[in-house]
Amino acid sequence: MTVKERSQDLNMVVEIVREHLFAHLDDSDLCKDMCAVIAINLRRIHEDTEKSANAWDKRAYHSKADALRREMSWALPMAQLAESLAYNARRFTAEDLDRLMDMLPDAYEMPKRPRFRNVEVMRGAAAAARQTLLRKR
Repeated sequence: MTVKERSQDLNMVVEIVREHLFAHLDDSDLCKDMCAVIAINLRRIHEDTEKSANAWDKRAYHSKADALRREMSWALPMAQLAESLAYNARRFTAEDLDRLMDMLPDAYEMPKRPRFRNVEVMRGAAAAARQTLLRKR
């Protein structure tokens, strides 16, 4: 994954959390599907961050590697929370959204050009991601 791809994934997460989840709180299933997309993207970001940091460690750029790990330390816990919200049987609530928003660093701003005009394209993402996870086991 390139830095550009990582930035695109981050922008997608920020857009979903800060704009689309709030707008669709009345549709719990769609919110759970959006949480699945958030979890997938954040796991990709975390894996790429570790890969990049390990490469810098091999070249003895330990301070740069540590700085990257610190900068992205929020990604995995937020991915785990989003995943648990996506696969939990209870309804998605405003409190769940608040928990996600609290974990997202304030430094990340809304992208200038939104990626999603219609979030309905994410419908079914939680079920598809769950099936993929079950097949891997």
